[in-house]
Amino acid sequence: MGIEKGKISLWQSILLVSNSILASMVLITPALLTKEAGQDAWLSVLIAGVAGCLIGFFIISLGLRFPKQNLVEYSIELLGPWFGRAVSIIFALFFLHLNAYLVRAFSVLLITETMPETPFSVFNILMVILVAYGVYLGLEVFSRVNEIVFPLFMLAGIIIFALAAPEMDFEQLKPYLTNSFSGILWGTLILSSFYAEGAFVLMVIPSLRNPKEARKIVVPVTIILLFVIFIDVAGLISLFGAQETARMLFPTFELAKTVHLGAFVERIESLVIGLWVGSVSLKIMAFYYVSVFIFAEVFNLKDYRPLVLPYAFILVVLSLIGWEDTNHVRLYLSRYYPLLTITVMVGTTLLLQIASLFKQRDTKGG
Repeated sequence: MGIEKGKISLWQSILLVSNSILASMVLITPALLTKEAGQDAWLSVLIAGVAGCLIGFFIISLGLRFPKQNLVEYSIELLGPWFGRAVSIIFALFFLHLNAYLVRAFSVLLITETMPETPFSVFNILMVILVAYGVYLGLEVFSRVNEIVFPLFMLAGIIIFALAAPEMDFEQLKPYLTNSFSGILWGTLILSSFYAEGAFVLMVIPSLRNPKEARKIVVPVTIILLFVIFIDVAGLISLFGAQETARMLFPTFELAKTVHLGAFVERIESLVIGLWVGSVSLKIMAFYYVSVFIFAEVFNLKDYRPLVLPYAFILVVLSLIGWEDTNHVRLYLSRYYPLLTITVMVGTTLLLQIASLFKQRDTKGG
């Protein structure tokens, strides 16, 4: 791996993967889950936690077969120079598409909740400038920043839910198991697709100080995600009810609006927006970095940084033209995104796993 010289610790990688999945999951998925599974959305969370852990071990097992190589290098080795590069480009284009959605969702939140008169393009351009600068500085730099921002994001979430707890009625979680099992399974698929985003780690494993420790990422990340999203979904249903939660665009943000401490601490949602902007920026940086890194490796460039600026222009354009309105974004997330993510992320990994098994048999003379 000659392009990226920076190294990150196991702890930094755990926080980076956790934030790269959770930053959008915590604000977006509760409404989608309750729409599909009603007050049984918590069951979708538990099933998805198990599925996400299995997906994580499946993905990491591929990276550990080639701990000193990134996805592009062993794709070419396993599938040949042309097909291997094609698979890598599909991987990169997926994260470009995902980033375009994230930038659009960022603008939707700010325009819907804070500055409705501001054009989408203003927020999109400002966000892309910020993340492009972080990517230009490199993996080690934004991983260190994430080491500060993500714990603050978690601490703020814990405090907000603790303050909101007295208003929650946990009887609203009853009756149990009254919704269709198909709805619970579809909610599980939606949440599992966010876990599958963690496949970006296949480009990061060689940058670990000890790549062979990559397997230790999976369990801590799964515990963090499962704990946060379970508390989030159960708390929102207990506060607003399943039907009202399903109608909201960003229910976690609406929960923050209800929190106040006497007459002194109010408008705490401003803190939520500030921390979420930092958290989602770091998520976009991670995926942005992976995309440009893959393209640099595919085209045998000595550095990925010349691609950062062209990628920024493409990202801004896609974020503006990719979705017509907020309802289109929600429909995309609930119906198309889960199938796309599982197909690309798990499908790519499965293809490379099968190819590596055949390669191993050939090496042993089978």
